[in-house]
Amino acid sequence: MSQSKELDLGERKISRMNFSYIVTIPKVFVKNSPFGEIRTVRIVMLEDGSLKIIPVHENDKPAEFTIL
Repeated sequence: MSQSKELDLGERKISRMNFSYIVTIPKVFVKNSPFGEIRTVRIVMLEDGSLKIIPVHENDKPAEFTIL
């Protein structure tokens, strides 16, 4: 059974921009992706209301990261 390693990246403020809301992605998430720097992410809302952020890379085989 694989163990999940969690890294608390702190809290982020939700900002409003025009008709959308934005949250900045921590630099450590972008820089330490196993695929190099991330340029695009897929965001999925889970049943419990948490968001899963999935880096999209050249192979289109995303690695999964969950933000609770």
